[in-house]
Amino acid sequence: MSDRLSRVVDNYERHLRLGEAGRLSESEIRARVEHYGMAAVMEDRVLNEVRLVLGSAGVPTMFFPYYHAFSRELGRLTREETSLVTLQTETSWRVTKWVTRGLERSVLLAIARDVFNIPVDSSPVVPPDQ
Repeated sequence: MSDRLSRVVDNYERHLRLGEAGRLSESEIRARVEHYGMAAVMEDRVLNEVRLVLGSAGVPTMFFPYYHAFSRELGRLTREETSLVTLQTETSWRVTKWVTRGLERSVLLAIARDVFNIPVDSSPVVPPDQ
């Protein structure tokens, strides 16, 4: 774990110990800190991989937060227990959503394929009316 991540996790633990989440036992604090640390490491890994994709595609850094928001959506999708077909469909809908917001389809597809290993079709998909 990097120094930055260690500081973030230590800060989280300090807040728990100060009672910001209510009264917790020592074992609950340790379990929460461990879970938070694993999530922080995973998020950092994804963020670094997305940065590599964005850098190789020549995306200006001012657009990075929007692509990172897309990657967080895909991260939530991949943590859900769904079938591959559902995952692909949901990913295609999100790609279409972010393309309408001005992002590049090819870069979004590269993030889905290269970072999250989601095989997606490059054709646009229109989400159903809700």
